[in-house]
Amino acid sequence: MKILAIAGSVIVAVLVSAAEPQQDKPDPRDFGPGTIDVSGYTAQHQKQYEIYAAKCCKCHPLARSVNARFNATDWKRYMKRMIRRPNSGINEEQAAQIYEFLKHYTQQLGIKD
Repeated sequence: MKILAIAGSVIVAVLVSAAEPQQDKPDPRDFGPGTIDVSGYTAQHQKQYEIYAAKCCKCHPLARSVNARFNATDWKRYMKRMIRRPNSGINEEQAAQIYEFLKHYTQQLGIKD
């Protein structure tokens, strides 16, 4: 009888833990700076930054992309993926603006294609 009680407790514990959503491991880039100082950028790049900051933080901390060290080609591929995400709210025109900003940012960091 005691064995059945223990087995029952184990089964309940397994079922409860299986019902809880799995938490993804934190992305290490999320712990870096979460903004970019664009005060020295052109007015166009500052506007693109506003779009980028407003859209990209809907799904993840802005720090994730601020601290990513992608080149322009990587950002192009990444933006194509992001506009397909159901809740991103990023349309083609915004994706192009975000890409142009990230390409410029990448160049400022000295990252080459």
